Amino acid sequence: MSEQLAPTQDEKTLAGLAHGSILLGLATSGVGGIIAALVIWATQKEKSPYAAAQALQAMVYQGVTFLIMMIAWCCWGILYTMMILVPLISNPGAYEAAPPAGLWVGLFLMIVPFGIWGLIILYGLYGAVRCLGGHEFKYAIIGNWLDSQR
Repeated sequence: MSEQLAPTQDEKTLAGLAHGSILLGLATSGVGGIIAALVIWATQKEKSPYAAAQALQAMVYQGVTFLIMMIAWCCWGILYTMMILVPLISNPGAYEAAPPAGLWVGLFLMIVPFGIWGLIILYGLYGAVRCLGGHEFKYAIIGNWLDSQR
């Protein structure tokens, strides 16, 4: 039975950067973090099993959560549009003095996608902190799925 060596400081840093690149996604509509994790994975897959595995997890996590966020925003957009357009189209004269009540409900419901987004980012940053400390980190579902693919 072979013992796995502890990751070097460079490996920890690269793994932490892969997970932390989720912040790069904030400035680039989500794809910047995915690309950063992809670059780390591609450059480390032959050199460092630890950094490569962490970067692969980060890349898949960020890709999946990007899709989840797009779905959440589309659902919110459809709901909001229906709450505004349906009343306006069905009875346009009724809303000359004030907007439909759905306007305020829809704006309040914007909390849901922003809340999901915040949790996604915090989980990615938690992974970065764990890796910078040299610990093994696995995302809930994604980590085990990737392990079963090897």
